Amino acid sequence: MNTQNINNRLAEKTSLHSIQIELQQGYNLSPIEAQVLARRLQQLMDEQTGLARQPGQIIYHAVAIEESPAKPLSRCRKVPVCLSVLAEDDVQVWATEGPEALRRLRVHRLAYEALLQGGVLTQEDLAAILGLGLKTVKRIAAFFRSQGRPLPSRGEIRDMGRSVSHKTPVIRKYIQDVSLSRISLQLSRHGIPSMVRYLRHFALVMVLEDRGLTPAQMQSVLGISENLITEYRALYHELNVPEYARALERLKQAVFCPPETVEKPAAEALPDCRAEKGGL
Repeated sequence: MNTQNINNRLAEKTSLHSIQIELQQGYNLSPIEAQVLARRLQQLMDEQTGLARQPGQIIYHAVAIEESPAKPLSRCRKVPVCLSVLAEDDVQVWATEGPEALRRLRVHRLAYEALLQGGVLTQEDLAAILGLGLKTVKRIAAFFRSQGRPLPSRGEIRDMGRSVSHKTPVIRKYIQDVSLSRISLQLSRHGIPSMVRYLRHFALVMVLEDRGLTPAQMQSVLGISENLITEYRALYHELNVPEYARALERLKQAVFCPPETVEKPAAEALPDCRAEKGGL
């Protein structure tokens, strides 16, 4: 695939392109009319809103996790994901393990941060975000594949089967550094989208537990059952040991607190949630 084709594919994943397609398909506008109106709408949104993020993080539009690999990229729904291009661990890894280890760390982190926020990054996305050659990203992907920890991709996720309830085993295995694809095979081809949902809810329960919220308050914020919250709190206390501290912290940082899930009066118990979307 030549450079121009790659540039065209990446351009189809911007928020501007998503708005334009919505205007064309939903309001029967011509491509030119939709493009002009989309640019103005984006300007207004940038002026009035914006996603909060931590230093070193960016907002990127990834293909939604449920979109089929057979669907043309231009027609796929995109979701904004908060990605940590630069994190606290990076300098130490670079100094002690070298640049190749740092590249692997960043590629792995970004791929799973996007996944846990409902998006999937392609190798082209990762190359563009990190300023790497596509061959370098392919080599890194091959490295993780050789370790039995393949990076999430649209094909891998959509090929997984339907799921049954294995919430706690999925989370425990993931924290113990087992890849989602391997967990799926171990649990009768459990669906990766379902596993991502378990991990997201578990991460949010951990953060709210750290902030001292009660199960009832958590239920109001997250919209999941108190029984499940109690199960996740118990699992957090079990796994919250030095051996898994780094994995738990990364999982917490990989998801953010979407404002639409915070309702009054629960929002009053979580006053800094929106300000920390990028780091939750």
